[in-house]
Amino acid sequence: MLHAVPSPPAEVPQAPARIMTGLYLRCRREAQHIRLEQAARVVGVSVPSVSRWERAKSSIPSDALGTLLRLYGVAGEHARFLVRSLPPQGYNRGMHQEQGGGRRAPHDCWVDVALDEATARHIAVMRLASEVVQYCRQVPAGLRTEGYQRFVLDPEVCIAPDEPVLGLPSWVHGVEWAEGQRRTVLLDETVLAQGRGDRPAMVADQLRHLAQLVSREREGQGLAIRVLPAEQVLFIHTVGATAEVTLHEHRMVVTFGLSPTYETGSGAARIIGAGLREAADAAWGREATHRALMSAAEDMERRAAS
Repeated sequence: MLHAVPSPPAEVPQAPARIMTGLYLRCRREAQHIRLEQAARVVGVSVPSVSRWERAKSSIPSDALGTLLRLYGVAGEHARFLVRSLPPQGYNRGMHQEQGGGRRAPHDCWVDVALDEATARHIAVMRLASEVVQYCRQVPAGLRTEGYQRFVLDPEVCIAPDEPVLGLPSWVHGVEWAEGQRRTVLLDETVLAQGRGDRPAMVADQLRHLAQLVSREREGQGLAIRVLPAEQVLFIHTVGATAEVTLHEHRMVVTFGLSPTYETGSGAARIIGAGLREAADAAWGREATHRALMSAAEDMERRAAS
């Protein structure tokens, strides 16, 4: 049962396809070392216009999007997919009623089916968001030891990587983590028991690394890692790995199954956001999380030595 109360949106949210397309335009432009001034000149608009498109502060006309995509080396079916994904010019969510079980208006939810480019966009948004709250059932990107990273990104078991790996589009390899990102990672308690098979030493090293990160946390700043106990089933347990991110002041729910899915404004997005807040409240505090990580690491080390 969800105890957190979903809050209504503070303002009419932008469609996720606009937010992600703007992010993609920025990443591709920067990868090509093209300045805003050059992009604006090619399209025939002002620099602030291009900047607002990249930050999804205004809607981009489909012809301008096509021009920029060609400038950045994006063509063919992928470019057409992005153009088709955009809401029509003049679309305003506030003029549409929410419908269905998810209480969605048109364009509230966008499934990115562009294969490797979709994976790359998912990596980019998780790295560039100013705020991230995520629930995970394995140690997520950016927090892994080298050994754990090799394990979770093994091509034989990893369907969709969450880190830039060989084979993904070249532009994503230049996307760095946002400076000053505020990130709360809610680790499912089952993470403490992973590795009881043939890799306890590797997992023990990973758990100690997490404990070190917890010990270096600064209140209200940067990274916070918390363990979410399994003793009570919360709403977020039924949803699975998901996150709420803030990018250019746009709040968006992100899920990653067979394809990345992005959602804004809908009843479903509001409920998932409330579920993440509920999970954060239910998670162990900093000291309890540190003790649990260290205890689990020591248990793994004993198993590795036996």
